[in-house]
Amino acid sequence: MIGTILLWWAIITLIGLAALPATMVIFRRLPDQGYTLARPFGLLLAAYVLWLGASLRIIPNNWAGIAAAFSIVLFISFLALRQMGGVRAFLLRLCEQKKIITTIEALFFLAFLTWSLVRASTVYFRINPAGGEKFMEMAFLTGILNSPSFPPADPWLSGYGISYYYFGYVMMSLLTRLSGLAPEVAFDLYDATLFALTFIGAFGVVYNLIASRQNSPPRFAKAALGGLLGGLFTTVSGNLLGLIEALQARGWLPAAFVRWLAVPDLDSAQATGSFFPAGDLWWWRSSRILNDLDLFGQPIGANPITEFPFFSFLLGDNHPHVLALPFVLMAIALAFNLHLVALRGEQLSFGELLLTAISLGSLVFLNTWDYPIYLLLALLAWLAGAIARRGQAQKQDLIKTIRLALIFIAVTILAYGLFFISFSSQAGGILPYIFPPTRLPQYLIIFGPFIFILGAFLLLSLRAKSATISLRGLLGAWLRLSTLLTLGYLLLLAFTGLILAIDKARGGSLFLQAEGWLGGLPWWQVLLSITASRLASPWLFLLLTALLTLAATGMWTAITRQAPPEDQPPQPPEPGLTFTRLLVVFGLVLTFVVEFLYLRDNFGVRMNTVFKFYFQGWVCLALASAFALSWLSEHASEFASRFLRIAFYFTTALLVLCSLVYPLLAIHSRTGGFSLPPVLDGSALLRNTFPDDFAAIDWLRENTSPNAVILEAPGQSYNFEGRISAFTGRPTLLGWSYHEAQWRGSYDEQARREDDIARIFRDFGSDEADALLQRWSVQYIIIGSSEMSYLQNLCAQAESACNAERSLAQLSQRYPLVFSTDGIQIYTIPDATP
Repeated sequence: MIGTILLWWAIITLIGLAALPATMVIFRRLPDQGYTLARPFGLLLAAYVLWLGASLRIIPNNWAGIAAAFSIVLFISFLALRQMGGVRAFLLRLCEQKKIITTIEALFFLAFLTWSLVRASTVYFRINPAGGEKFMEMAFLTGILNSPSFPPADPWLSGYGISYYYFGYVMMSLLTRLSGLAPEVAFDLYDATLFALTFIGAFGVVYNLIASRQNSPPRFAKAALGGLLGGLFTTVSGNLLGLIEALQARGWLPAAFVRWLAVPDLDSAQATGSFFPAGDLWWWRSSRILNDLDLFGQPIGANPITEFPFFSFLLGDNHPHVLALPFVLMAIALAFNLHLVALRGEQLSFGELLLTAISLGSLVFLNTWDYPIYLLLALLAWLAGAIARRGQAQKQDLIKTIRLALIFIAVTILAYGLFFISFSSQAGGILPYIFPPTRLPQYLIIFGPFIFILGAFLLLSLRAKSATISLRGLLGAWLRLSTLLTLGYLLLLAFTGLILAIDKARGGSLFLQAEGWLGGLPWWQVLLSITASRLASPWLFLLLTALLTLAATGMWTAITRQAPPEDQPPQPPEPGLTFTRLLVVFGLVLTFVVEFLYLRDNFGVRMNTVFKFYFQGWVCLALASAFALSWLSEHASEFASRFLRIAFYFTTALLVLCSLVYPLLAIHSRTGGFSLPPVLDGSALLRNTFPDDFAAIDWLRENTSPNAVILEAPGQSYNFEGRISAFTGRPTLLGWSYHEAQWRGSYDEQARREDDIARIFRDFGSDEADALLQRWSVQYIIIGSSEMSYLQNLCAQAESACNAERSLAQLSQRYPLVFSTDGIQIYTIPDATP
């Protein structure tokens, strides 16, 4: 197992080395020269060239295509070496960065090794439908590995390409092919890779923010310590529910307090007499902390997802929001790089501009939700730098920002246009969130440590930079912001009411859905109910508007500083401080906007919107908190008494320790205290539990064409059906139908296939079944335990005569048996045409 880990580590390290010269040119303005980003940047470039070439049918998606992709990466690095002045200049710059290089290499290896061992020791990590969406993710990985060109074939909807943001799976498949490992082994190792890349990416962002100060630059140790806090807060820390779970298990929490928190299902958690919560899935509650109610005070049925990075790594799903994490951090670094470009009055070369746009644009293909967030962050970072350079806002800065935005969007559309062509979405517009707001205690369970640190930071940093801002001025700004948000929300409600009225007149479905939410209440009563619920729980609104006022005021004051007298040199701005305030604004806005609106999808509630926005809000607030602690350690003594400083540091240390209770207890629970022998194979549990199924999977992998169409029992979501197609990549007629509906925004194709599959199974020997098998180009029929259950359920529900044993007997008489064990059989259709 250690050999496998070292092989994978060597491959990802070589990818980083191949792209290092290009990375150091693009990020040369950062103190670390972009070294922390070399691995993800190299992986992105190689995967992009492979994807584009295979999409245009210029290069194949195989070893030859990968070789061609890395040839392009090496050529880009060769051009970067020439721009740097040759190999000697490149090596000299590396020598100047030996401290950060040594630190990053040690951190990456330790993080990668540690999480590989955690994955290998956790039986519940194994790919199974009850453990999240790992079947789906395995299907994408094997489907991409089997596809000679892109878009890749969808293993769960034969004849169709994957309609999803699958770029992260292209990266995973690239590393899988390079390593020569089985997909299920690569699946585990890629999760460990993401964990390590996220940790050093967060380290790099905070390190650069701290070390970018020009006047009295900080020591390396101080910047590195801040970077470690960034990695800890972003990647390792958990929310405070872990501590609450431990105290509840110990029996120390009053029942009234637990009911007041109103965290879903927390009141049913059993006391164990120890600090270890009962059950194997207690850690799941940390991802469902909010308890959304309707206007009548009843649960809406789908609580928002409140995942955070460590939970996602612990769950082990290689889902797009996790696959994108290292590249989100790279986007943040790019935004800071743009801030420094504008602050120094420099210009990006054509190559820098192109690679920056492609790197930012990759988020639209990795996790589409993230792209507008970090595009806006990059643009505002550039604008803030341009304003700070002159100390005042000018029209030309806004014009240049708009021009830069158009360039980035245009390059993204051109660079990833082939993805947009094959992509469809379930998104159905924006709707106002009309139900009671998030309760402050639940919000603080999630973000409490960050809010405490950043509250102190915003107050003291504002006082440090401007003594001219009065309390009255701040209160006025707070009132204006609150009024603006309230009026905007009322306008959104009015506009939505108009849309619903039009929809009702046209007989649309949106009005019927809204009427179900509102219980038939007239609009005036709905508005009164919304107003009453907001007034009854205003505390989150008041807190976040106050913090936003402090952050925005502090940032604006810093970048529009007063010009010094002529006989004094201008004070250089602190780019790290300005950018951190911008991160605070983004983090707060991301967690605040879901109180007013959400993106409509198949779920019909704000569940996914909270998930996507809170997840990115965590990243922004975690990075900002790490910088804030570093800044406060240096400046707090100027504005706070010794007693207040001690109280602040003590409380901060206590909160940080409390946030580490969750990862410690959750790892112990997931690994069973590391009592199991480590096995770095995502299929180990299923391979042992269902050996016949995996024997069939191995046979299909070795003896059939990658595009051979199979027929297995269809599933809906989070069930065992779809397991053969997921692990082989051989397309089946229908896998998880509900997931396919989410990806494609419609259930029409799935419904058509469900009917045909049922007709085939009910009477395998009929001419109709034979015609349908030919129509769908089925080459292999799978009959295992899932198929037997599916057929028996069909016959139990059938109105006409249906006999499962007769149908299976006809199947064995009509088609040759090519593989058989006690638990599964595979039949072939000789005349089938793929």
